[in-house]
Amino acid sequence: MGKKLDGDPQVWKVVDGKLYLNVNSDVMVKWSEDVPGNLKKAYETWPSIKDKAPRDLK
Repeated sequence: MGKKLDGDPQVWKVVDGKLYLNVNSDVMVKWSEDVPGNLKKAYETWPSIKDKAPRDLK
């Protein structure tokens, strides 16, 4: 998504020993449809957004 979002500590999953939070249960369902693909996209995007404030990401 190219965004930073607050995670809900009640909506999570551990994948390969790492904890991933989701925004809400609806997003968790969608995310779970393609965990490997979504993680790949996230790891590709993170370097370009990690130092930006959420409000600066459009």
